[in-house]
Amino acid sequence: MAAARLDFRAMNKLRFAMILALCAPLCAPAAYADVPARARQAFDDGRFILAATLCEAEGSAEAYAFAARARTADAITRDGDVCLDCLIHAEQSAQTAIDRDPKLAEGYVQLAIAIGFHGRIVGSMEAQSEGLAEKGRAAIDKALELDPANIWARASLGGWHLEIVHRAGSFLAGALYGAREEDGLKLFQEALTADPDSLLVHFHFALSILALDPERFRAEAAKALDAGYQDPRADALTRFTRTHTEALRELLKSGTGDEIAALVRRYQNYPPGVHASSAD
Repeated sequence: MAAARLDFRAMNKLRFAMILALCAPLCAPAAYADVPARARQAFDDGRFILAATLCEAEGSAEAYAFAARARTADAITRDGDVCLDCLIHAEQSAQTAIDRDPKLAEGYVQLAIAIGFHGRIVGSMEAQSEGLAEKGRAAIDKALELDPANIWARASLGGWHLEIVHRAGSFLAGALYGAREEDGLKLFQEALTADPDSLLVHFHFALSILALDPERFRAEAAKALDAGYQDPRADALTRFTRTHTEALRELLKSGTGDEIAALVRRYQNYPPGVHASSAD
């Protein structure tokens, strides 16, 4: 089908896919020279709101970017549903970081990640009305413009490619947005090569490829999870991810494709009952 003949429903589906794709790995363990030591320790301990509050009081661009990271971590690690108000607050903190230093790539990375989770939980119509897809992709593009080697920006863009292919099918994804499975895999592999010990990168890579095809990528996902599981870091976000990794590793041994897909959707923070099936 020619791109010009795509119907409105297909276009909405692809726009929503652009939002979801930006949820990839959560936050780089980057150097934050201006982040108070107490805030870094609070983050490591899982006291994410305290970490964010301390950073916002400090007031630098780096501190506000770290505050956005902490507020997103708080939003997705709470018991029950993802906290939408927390994500909105994370977006505000990231935007403040950008306003205070438009050349700080980390502010754009954290903005894109918060927007991605936001778009995933509010639904396609609301996400489209708020222009979340355009805002999220623009933030990733700006981060890569400022810092082409940024691990988390590259991983997020890799997730963008894979999510659109997953949501819309390879033909429509490529025809309308230039999203390609091979590009997504390449970008993720570059991020993994740059930080081979990161459980967070390996875990989100596994989620992205399993969402694409739980049977075709079962062995590769298992290998990635095994590699990431060796991550020696013991901060609260890594511990939280490790618990999910353990469950997913076990399911990959003998679970059905449907069971794996359901767990992947849950770990990607889709609301209950949402299915992200391909159009192909």
